[in-house]
Formats: sequence, structure tokens, C-alpha cells
Amino acid sequence: MDLIKNNAKETDPQEREAALREKVPDLLGPDEHVVLGYKIGRDSYAFTNKRCIVKDRLGLSSKKTEYLSVPYAAVRGYAVETAGSMDSDVELKLYVAGVGRIEMDFVKSTDIFKLKRFLNAHVLVGDRAGKGAGATQIGVQPTKDGRTGLFDMVGDNASQIDAGKMEQALKSGSTNILLPEEKVELAFKCGRDSFCMTSHRFLQIDVQGLSGKKVEYLTVLWPTVKAFSVETAGSFFDRDSELVLFTNLPDKASNAPGMPRKSRTRINIDFRKGRADIFAVQRFFADKILGTDTVDPSGAFDSMSQPGKSGNSLFSWLGDDNRMVDPASAEREFKYILQNCEHVEMAFKGRRDMLLATSKRIISIDRQGYSGKKCAFTSLPYTTITAFAVQTAGSMDKDSELKLWTDFDDVYYPPKEDEDSPPPPPIPRRTYLSIDFKKDAVDLFAVHRFMSERCLRVEGKHKDADGFYVPNLRPADMPVSPDILAPTKTGAIDKLMGYLGADAKAVDPAKVNAALHGDTHLLQADEKVVLAYKNGRDTLVFSNKRILLIDVKGMSGKRVAYKSFPYRSVRGFAVESAGSFDSDSELKIWLKCYWIKGGPGNTIEQDLRKGKADIVAISNYLAEQTIGAQDGRAALEEGRTGDTGSASSMMGFLKNDAVATDPKKVEQQLKSSPNILQPDEHVDACYKLGRDLCVYTTKRIVQIDRKGLTGKKVEYHSTPLRYCQAFKIQTAGGMLSSEAKTKVYVDGAPDISQELSKSSSDVWGVNKILTTKILG
Repeated sequence: MDLIKNNAKETDPQEREAALREKVPDLLGPDEHVVLGYKIGRDSYAFTNKRCIVKDRLGLSSKKTEYLSVPYAAVRGYAVETAGSMDSDVELKLYVAGVGRIEMDFVKSTDIFKLKRFLNAHVLVGDRAGKGAGATQIGVQPTKDGRTGLFDMVGDNASQIDAGKMEQALKSGSTNILLPEEKVELAFKCGRDSFCMTSHRFLQIDVQGLSGKKVEYLTVLWPTVKAFSVETAGSFFDRDSELVLFTNLPDKASNAPGMPRKSRTRINIDFRKGRADIFAVQRFFADKILGTDTVDPSGAFDSMSQPGKSGNSLFSWLGDDNRMVDPASAEREFKYILQNCEHVEMAFKGRRDMLLATSKRIISIDRQGYSGKKCAFTSLPYTTITAFAVQTAGSMDKDSELKLWTDFDDVYYPPKEDEDSPPPPPIPRRTYLSIDFKKDAVDLFAVHRFMSERCLRVEGKHKDADGFYVPNLRPADMPVSPDILAPTKTGAIDKLMGYLGADAKAVDPAKVNAALHGDTHLLQADEKVVLAYKNGRDTLVFSNKRILLIDVKGMSGKRVAYKSFPYRSVRGFAVESAGSFDSDSELKIWLKCYWIKGGPGNTIEQDLRKGKADIVAISNYLAEQTIGAQDGRAALEEGRTGDTGSASSMMGFLKNDAVATDPKKVEQQLKSSPNILQPDEHVDACYKLGRDLCVYTTKRIVQIDRKGLTGKKVEYHSTPLRYCQAFKIQTAGGMLSSEAKTKVYVDGAPDISQELSKSSSDVWGVNKILTTKILG
């Protein structure tokens, strides 16, 4: 019955390891060991000290077998679910970057909490657990032994409960799902369900069914929580306040009407009015996500659960048309939502709403309802903002704009009006924000300069010990200079556009650098232009900190968008040479965002004039900025993949079989014509697919795709290994299915699938490369 229902049973881990080493000796590393093993029919799950391996036998003969490897570093969250009264199984769900949700069913007798404790020890490690990020302690409000009333249960309203008692319950008995050193810092209960904020994670306990025996324990890692919002209670008929957590928890995508694309992006908690201090909750999450408050409370302000004590109250302050306002006044007015070490550096006031740009985040203040008592405060840390743009007003426009892209997928598909209506277009919600400013009332280039200071890396502090480029942004205790926020000189925009619009050919980087450092100060003081290209009225600039796309719109050309894409947001890139009949070469860049060009997506594409753009120089510079000096060690022993002696046969070309070629010859070619590899970068393995190549280097995977009849149009697609999250190896099958296959799952860029010749390719050599590079 368990086999029919696809439920796995626990097996002896030593026997499982011995079986794997005997049948597939190259699968496990020498220092890798199976700790937990489970088997279901021909398939199995192995949890080693480095990864989870899902073995899936395919076909009637079982000769074709898939091995999916999920490193624990790629796990962003996980959940275990106990069996209900009528269930025959318990479940595990892994939320894996680049892959999505992986579900595993086990027989009912499986100790699912042992598996959860194992994942605690291997996933909740170091920065992934938010280690060292303490939080403001919040006093407990009595809730009659943690019970909530019927109205609260129906309305899904939560009350705060004693964190110490919750910790004791979660560390006792057979459940015991917390780490020994883990502390519950904040806890809420709603009917039978609970929400716990611990020192290591966010834990949601969902009791299901009439009997309550079926319970899901969902763990969300603190770094997976990217932004948060608190909403105050409204009038008498709106008796609850609300907390919303925005996560980038990987999940299965959906485009069903009336549903979000990712079901786990938003975690909503409604609080019973008077049972939780919503502003204290806001301070707790500020400490967790922005970093611990480093300044002790001064006592100069009270909790603002009841705003409006002064004559210039909160809601009287929100009142006029859009304009820039004094940041010091805004800081005094909204001090109760700020950390003590946090300061307002720019502030904007709408008709009733506000936008604060602080030393740590962007705060949107949205006053709702007729009375205005209900107010939402949404916090976007600068580390969550993956790109930004400012757009000037056109001839007929009243507003200029600030645009922000975030790294969580909050896209929503609205419901259809009726069954016969076409589905309405998706909306980005918090994935992409467009903020309108009143024309001539906001210094747009001062906003651009400020966002550059807060969202671009600080030069000289952008590499870690392995040479990775990391988002070391300006520290919160390093205020933005007043010179940055000084008014932009009159006529500066016209002067800049006059220069950029005068030349339709190649652009001298030095001249562009001087223009962008002119009166507009579009670039930072320590920023310089390295490459620059023109296409019509648009300009593409590569500086040492970002990709800047200047997009001129409209007939008059007065509406101009200045789009900044920091290199920390780039997940992959491809350059394509022009063919015989093409006038342009092409550039594609994949970004860590989920909304582009007015719809779901993450790719920017740019045509470059044939003969006017050095695509090799662009590729090399993007490699330097996104890969850096990171780990140039070889993953394979010398000679593991050798020359097969000839190009692929016609039959192999028609069947799309890949044949291994000599890595040394391919490396020599890619370091000369064209020279796209870095000096310390080496080729580990390469496979020929007809006229195309898939190259595994010590730093990235390069796919070389020759197109057209002449083969002169060639695309070089680079995916840094650091963004490769998981991988799958499929062995060759029988006579009708002879190819071995590999698949690499990439976070933020297209996955990489490759077929390999059964007779000539070393699929386990690819496995060793990926194991060495991705598992470490």
C-alpha cells in the first residue's frame, strides 16, 4: 500500500551509502556520508552531510536514473507535516532556490521530527539563520492562557503569548523541533495556530482538520524575509491590525486568475486589537531584517500605538500635494517607527501619504479609509532593492517618477470579471513600485544621487574572501553627504541630453564619464565609465558599479528614464555577434527581479550596432564584475576528459548528442579567438553539440550557440557558478533512449540542460564539477 501511495520508508544510512558507492561510485564525495536514508520501491532519498539526493529510476528497465542534488545552502525554507486521522503518510517540503518546492511523502510511522531536527542542524547555519541578529524585546500582553475568542478565530486574528512558554513547549517531548541554542523571541497564537519568531527563523505552526492531528511546521529562514509591512487598526468595524512579511521563498509558479504567482511570497498575520503593540512588532522586525539597533532608547518618545499626542499629529501632518519635505521634521514626526540608530535622509509628502528614505530602508506610509485611522507602514531595505530608475516628465506629463525593483516575486493575477472574459493582465504589487512626484516639486536627480549612494556597493569593500562581489552597501552609520542632496543646477538635464543626443555612433567613455559627472552628477564621485554605447537616442553605460541605461521616450525626447542595474543584481549574461545579414549584435542580461517591460520577466535586451560595439569587451567586463577572482581551482583531475579525435558525426548532430572535446584546446581557443575567459579561469570540461559547445570552467558555465546557415551569428551565454543552486544527473537508458543528461538549476537565470553522448561523454565528470563547485 505504501508503494502504491508512493510513501518512503526509513532505511539504514550505512547500507544506503554502501549501495550508492557500489552502484554509482562517482556520486558521493570522499568526505560525504549518508546520515538519513529512505527508500520507496526503486527510488530513494539520501540526506548526506552536504546535500539531499533524490534518486528516481525511469522507464521499465530502470536503466535510466535521475539523481537530483539539493545542497543545504540552496534551501530557503522547509516544512514537515504530521499525519491526520485519515492520512497514511507524513510529508516533507523543501523550498529550494532555482528549483521551487520539492515534496516528499513518507510512511506514517516515520519520525518526521527527526528529519526536521536534521534539517535544523544543516540548514540553520551561520548567516542563513540570521545568526547574531538580536531583536527588541516585546512585553507580553495577557491573553487568557493564550486562547482567543470565536470572533478572533473566524477573523484569523492573533494574540501575543509568552515566548518563554512557547520555547519550552517546542523543546519538550517528541516534537523538540528547536536547536538547543535557539530562543523564541516573539510568539503569537490564533485559535489552534501559532507564529514564532526565534533567534534562527520564522516558524509557522498550522493545525489542520477537525481532529487537529495534522500539523504543518513551516520554517522560513530570516534572510528569506526581504521586506515587511505593519498596518494599524481602523474604526470600530475594523478591529485588527496586520503584519505582512514579504519573502522570496521558492515555490511553484501559478498564473491562475485570482491567485498570486508564488503562494508563499506573502505571510499575513492579523492581530487582535489591543492584544499586540503593532509598533513594537514593527521594531522587532526592523531589528531582525535591517540589523540590530545599535543605539539605546533615549526615552524621548513614547510608543505610538496612539499617535497624535502633539498638536501637529500624525494624520494632520499627512495632508498636502506632493513635495519634498524637511527630513529632520519627518524624522521627529515618525520617530516611533524608526530604530534609534536610524535617520531620515529624504522625505516626500503626498496628499495623505508619505515616503521616507532613511539610512536603512525606504518606508512607504499609506493612510487608508475615510477616517484615516488605518495606516500601513511598508519597509523595503536597500538590500532588497535590486534596481532603480528615475524618469523625467514629458511635455504633457505632470509627474516625474521613481521606480524600484525588488528581489521577491509579489506578482498577482487578478480574477476574471466573468467566465467568458479574458484574464486581466497581471499586476506587480511590491515586486515593482512606481512612485510619482509632482513635476518641478522634486529634484529628481538628487533622488537619483541618493539612491546611488544607498543601493550601489561601496568601492573597495565589494569582495569577500573568495573573491565574490557582494552587496556591501553604504553602512547605515555613514550618512549620505549633504553635497549629494544639493539642488541640481538649472539646465543640467538639457545640457546632458544635448551631448547624448548629438552622436548616433560609438561613444567615447571618457567623454560620457565627463558628461555624467557634470552638473547632474548622475555618477558617484568614485564611479567611472568603462564602456559606453549608443543605439538611436538611447545610451548604454557600463561603469565600475552599475549598468546605466538612458532610455529616451516620446516625440520630444523630454521624457527620459535613467535605469540603474547594480552588478550585484546580475545573474547571467549573453552576447551575440552579428550574422551575415544582421546589422546589430545583441546583449542579454538576466537580473534578480521579477518584473520588466511592463510584465513578468527579468531580462533586459539591447541591440548594439555592428562594428561599433566590442561584444568580447562587454562579456569580459561583465565577467569581471559578476564573477571576479572567485575560485579558479580546477574541479577535475587532469586528463579526465580527453579529445575524442573528431567532430561529432552527422548522426550525433541529428540526435543532439554531445561529445566531449579536449578542454585544453577549447581553453586555448576561448583565450584567443574570442578571448572571453579570465586569465585565471580554466576549462574543466566541454561538450560539443553539433556546431555548439557547453563549456564548464572553473568559474562559470558557458553555452556557445552558433546560429544560422553560415554560423557567423554566435551567442556566448555565461552563467556564474555562484548562482547555480542545484543540479540533476540522468544516466543513459537503453536502446531507445541512449543519451545521458544534466540539468543545472539557476537562481534568476535560465536553467542549463544538456544532453550527453552515451559512448563518448563523462556524465560523472560533470557531476564532480558541479559537486565540487556548488557543494564546496
